[in-house]
Amino acid sequence: MAGDVNLPEALLTPMTQGGAALAAPPPVLHEYGPAVRIGLSAASALHAPINEAGLNAQERLGIEAFKLRMRASYLDAKENRPHRSASWSGDGDQPQQHRDQGRLVPPAPPIPPAPLAVPQAPVVRRLAGRIAVGLVIVSGPGDLEMTAAQQQKIVAEVQNGLSFLGGRAPARDVTFTYDIQVASITTPAVAGQNATGSDPYEQLEAPWRDAALAAIGQPAGLSGIARYIKTIKAARSAHAAYCAFFTHYQLQHFAYCRGDYVVMHYDNDGWGTDNLDRVFAHETGHVFGAPDEYALSGCNCAGSHGVYGRPNLNCESCADKGGVPCIMKSNDWAMCTETPYHLGYTMPHLAGLSPAAGTV
Repeated sequence: MAGDVNLPEALLTPMTQGGAALAAPPPVLHEYGPAVRIGLSAASALHAPINEAGLNAQERLGIEAFKLRMRASYLDAKENRPHRSASWSGDGDQPQQHRDQGRLVPPAPPIPPAPLAVPQAPVVRRLAGRIAVGLVIVSGPGDLEMTAAQQQKIVAEVQNGLSFLGGRAPARDVTFTYDIQVASITTPAVAGQNATGSDPYEQLEAPWRDAALAAIGQPAGLSGIARYIKTIKAARSAHAAYCAFFTHYQLQHFAYCRGDYVVMHYDNDGWGTDNLDRVFAHETGHVFGAPDEYALSGCNCAGSHGVYGRPNLNCESCADKGGVPCIMKSNDWAMCTETPYHLGYTMPHLAGLSPAAGTV
């Protein structure tokens, strides 16, 4: 077992030079390249050794993250993670999912459409099939540097969080395929501070984000994010794609989702780095249409969420006895009965009724 998500994960046999698997593989959860794939497999299964000397930088990060998740010290940290099972609303001294230096503030506003943009049908996002995940690890000067150990920690936490989400797919058809970029920039820490105006998220985010986009060969702004997502989706033959930025720079919130991308502060506010996995899984839930279920979010039990158009019946404010544990409500590896539909999993019992896998 790797991490604390209670799944029989194992390194799979490397793919051949031509890209074809040597044998029919078990469900693949994570794909870092042809040599490093992590899947669901019987605990007793034997796998061919991997020649680590021939791995590229991304594959090396993937396998080192897996090894980290296998360590007893990693599992012990997970078993003693801070604020375990706490509502994301926070309580007393506990941090809150939407907190900004002690002030309660609303979630990030939706990104406005480009001027004179041609109206298009809403994007259908489903957590099904191949999902391209762009991880942009932003490394700045001085204290803003992402050390090698921190990079490994980020990849391991993302891996752990997405193992939970992929492992919960009823059809076992979710594969996360990665593009990992370490963007080294020189933007000073003061850039964007004292943000005011209608979108303080953008004012704090833009200086370091646009520098990071330039460092990975993309244009500035939201168009650069869209281009990066489109590029990795095509390169990995994915059904959907999104990206996430990890940074030490000051943010309006320590973690938030804006449409197709997620932003997270490495320190993870008072939740701490050992909860990066669950916070990342929660924010990924938003990418695919899952609503917040904790009271501070202002949720209610109505609405139509995700491609199946289901209500938010586990909202802490109105569900019976405050609802049940769920990743969208609290710091738990759990899902209520509605969240799988919100995420858009392939639901075998709805064969013939499930919407086709969409694109992002």
